[in-house]
Order: sequence, then structure tokens, then C-alpha cells
Amino acid sequence: MTTGAIIVITLDLIFALGATLAILFMSPKGAGLGAISGGATVFHSKSPKDKLLDRLATIFSIAFVLTSIYLAVFKVF
Repeated sequence: MTTGAIIVITLDLIFALGATLAILFMSPKGAGLGAISGGATVFHSKSPKDKLLDRLATIFSIAFVLTSIYLAVFKVF
């Protein structure tokens, strides 16, 4: 395995862990069956922490998908 492959695999693992941790640290959003119709979030705004974790989860998830596709297409393993 080349050094570049090791770097991409390491980045892939970091992105996967980052997305997982960002999702786990988010506050619970739903309120049971009331969340189905969207009524659970009508009167509640997101806190700055939730906004940051939402953005981090999105960024880490997109980066994870891109590095995973790269690893699959170029058959690094």
C-alpha cells in the first residue's frame, strides 16, 4: 500500500468518526408521534450548539462519502 492510500484511509476513518460523534452529541429533536407532522419544531429554534453540530455532521458525512467513493473507484485495497 502506498503512502497516499494510507492517508486517504486514515481520512476516511476520521470522517466516519467525526460524523458519528457529531450525530451522537446532537440534542434529541423529536417528540414522539408529534414529530411526524413537523409540529415538534414549530416553536423551538435551534441553539448555536445544534447548528454547529448539524453543519459538522453534514460536512463530515459528505467528506466520508467522497473518500469512500474514491477508495472504491481506485480499488486502494
